[in-house]
Amino acid sequence: MEGQSIIDATIDKLVDGGMGLARIEGQVVFIPGVCPGERVRARVTAVKSGYAEATLEAVMAPSADRIEPPCPVAGRCGGCQWQHLAYPAQLRTKIDILREDLQRIGKLTDPPLLPPIGAPSPYEYRTRIQLKFDCSHREPFIGFYEAQSRRLVPIDRCLVAAPPLNHAIAALRPLLADPATRLPSLEEAHLHLAPGTGELQCRYVTKGEPKKRVESFLAAAEKRVEGLVSQVYYDRSGHRRVWGRDWVVDRIKDRPFRISDRSFAQVNPEQNEALIDTVTAFASLTGRESVLELYCGIGNFGLFLAPDAKSLYGIDENKSAISDARENASTQGIANVRFTARPVEETVEELAQGAQRWNLIVADPPREGLGRRVTDALVTLKPTRMIYISCVPATLARDLTHLSAGGYRVARIQPVDLFPQTPYLETVTELIVS
Repeated sequence: MEGQSIIDATIDKLVDGGMGLARIEGQVVFIPGVCPGERVRARVTAVKSGYAEATLEAVMAPSADRIEPPCPVAGRCGGCQWQHLAYPAQLRTKIDILREDLQRIGKLTDPPLLPPIGAPSPYEYRTRIQLKFDCSHREPFIGFYEAQSRRLVPIDRCLVAAPPLNHAIAALRPLLADPATRLPSLEEAHLHLAPGTGELQCRYVTKGEPKKRVESFLAAAEKRVEGLVSQVYYDRSGHRRVWGRDWVVDRIKDRPFRISDRSFAQVNPEQNEALIDTVTAFASLTGRESVLELYCGIGNFGLFLAPDAKSLYGIDENKSAISDARENASTQGIANVRFTARPVEETVEELAQGAQRWNLIVADPPREGLGRRVTDALVTLKPTRMIYISCVPATLARDLTHLSAGGYRVARIQPVDLFPQTPYLETVTELIVS
């Protein structure tokens, strides 16, 4: 097999990252934009050690699960890899990938998977998007990068974004075309909608613009973009300018949450509530438990657990998120919590050397997972139970291998689909210490 050669292949399955896997003469080939079981024609673009990469040329025998993507830039934009796959098939495929990772990496021969919680809204669900810009032309190009490149794919609207975010894109476009308000060096903007209140935040990143031009743009945007209460301007020199507030207020399960521009928030509000409900159900608190929460963020889980616990101690290295968590606890009248802004790895290792122990540990790490330092410390801490929220099946499986070897038993795993049209899947895992 050589680069640029044309091959005919049958797709065995989809794998982590959303690519299709085929085998040609014993060699693995990864092909995007395909469905399991399809026979396709593809062009080999790279041959590497142990595998090859190819681009889809034609579908010779389509799957019954193949549909016409509703987005005109599907297959080019790097955001949605699976719009060509019907949503029920997306969900089945995600569970297949999860099960395979748990068996192959996690060494769980029969993973205790609960039926997945599918998304009620496969489109218009995202409340946060990151836009890319090219404002060097008379009309600005607004869109997203192609997968694994920095080539900009212009869009008019994003089908997975919540409608107010598309309204914001439409309102910003003429400002960036107007000589009085345009920002020629604008590179990206992060839009965050608080769906519970309708408040909107925009964060802009430029190479650097004159102060008066920035102020003209921010003032015009404040008037033109509905719900815009928070604008934060950054340039590559490190300058930060706040116009209005640097936070929005959302309502999660009818509770107020302040979310600052440097804090993390889940992108799918309906499915975030499903996550919270799952975590609280798995926790089954009685009012007597001491709870340790790692990567606690703004209190998205901890503030729903604390009212039914004796105490909760939350740790996160994000100082902005910890400030938000403290404010949210105060606003909600929750007093039995303590939040600390420190690196989780260092803190949990110190706690493992101390005398205090916890009945329940809750962890919601970033995509990289817990890692060996944290899992080793958790083996020493040995709470009665642990709840692990993960957004990457492969890193979850890796961490479960270490925890299982250290005396943890996987009791149940609840898949929750926060990211329709993509291969990504959230899970909530309950572990019990043997």
